[in-house]
Amino acid sequence: MKKILSVMLIACISIFLALFYATAGGAATAGLTYASQFEGGKLYTAGKIKVLELTGNYRQMGRQYGALAKEDLNAIHRTIGDVFVTKRKMPAAHLDTIARAVFDRYPARYKEIIRGMAETSGLDMKAVMLVNALEWFPKIDRLSYERCSGIGVWGPYTGKGPVVFGRNNDDDPVYFDFARMVVAVFKPNDGSIPTALINYAGVIYNATGMNGEGLFTELNAGPWLGFSLDRISIFTTLFSYLQDYRNLEEFDRAMLSTLVDLSTIVNAADTTRAYSYESTLWDTKRRNEDAEGIVAAANAFSLPGWNISPIDPNKGDTSPTRKGNLLKLAAKHKGSITPAVMMNILDHTMANGGATHAGTIYQVVAVPKDLKIWLKVPGKIDWTEVPLRSVFGK
Repeated sequence: MKKILSVMLIACISIFLALFYATAGGAATAGLTYASQFEGGKLYTAGKIKVLELTGNYRQMGRQYGALAKEDLNAIHRTIGDVFVTKRKMPAAHLDTIARAVFDRYPARYKEIIRGMAETSGLDMKAVMLVNALEWFPKIDRLSYERCSGIGVWGPYTGKGPVVFGRNNDDDPVYFDFARMVVAVFKPNDGSIPTALINYAGVIYNATGMNGEGLFTELNAGPWLGFSLDRISIFTTLFSYLQDYRNLEEFDRAMLSTLVDLSTIVNAADTTRAYSYESTLWDTKRRNEDAEGIVAAANAFSLPGWNISPIDPNKGDTSPTRKGNLLKLAAKHKGSITPAVMMNILDHTMANGGATHAGTIYQVVAVPKDLKIWLKVPGKIDWTEVPLRSVFGK
């Protein structure tokens, strides 16, 4: 009898735990650890990386973001003051002006996210706007930032394996102070495709992202041509494109119809292949590949005919070297590139024949077919798998 009761007790406990994790969100997120929830939004962790599952309307998703990432948002706001005001002597009023200019060009629904964050994060609206504009403060002051790189492989390079994309997000090394990485999955109730933004905590735009259909995008700075403040930011446009388009065929039509607000290189991939788009203030052109099954890009345009002179002829550009190094490393592994091999390629520094350098703040490897990414912050967070299929609701 005691043995039977023990078995029944264990069974009851097992059922209870299963129901608990199902209602808390744990059972629906294989590979992620459930941490907490707020007003329908959930927080998971993958090692040191926070993954947010945000649902409802845009104000509600903002409220969830603000509450679940409160500690990180407040820490980044304090660091903005320490780095840009105290150390770099940028007037606080100047930072506020930049932050307001970024916010003012947002579509209404993304403004609602920011407003929601201000309601629950412990930061007021001005402070949340500052956090959101984090990457723009030194850009306005013309610090060097033309350093990102990306590489997509498929077909003959993966040996019939899925498309693999690797991305270095490079910037002024000061951004290591802000490297509290969040993968925020927005699942609005307006019929949009669930979309994950991979960025610093509180930064609501798409520099690197993937949607629930396996469309992946990342943005590199292009040749410096100035800003057009009369246009919508390409960063928020790319957020909306992930919410609206399911594959490269649909995304391609949108990109070729887009006039950007600053010179950029947008690299995109789906489950079939990758493209690289080169955009000036007056035109966007698609570059299909460097060879069959591979396309790579840094910060210089590769298509002929642009006829763009460098803003500073004395300033060296390492873009050809970084792009060339990625192509050479991929060629060494042609036919066998997996996510692990792509991580190894990205781990090569420029000194060792790669593209990574002192300004590589974070790195992403994506496999659109599997709805997975791997994220690394050199020196702080090693390569960490972030499975998104279950969070997307797939």
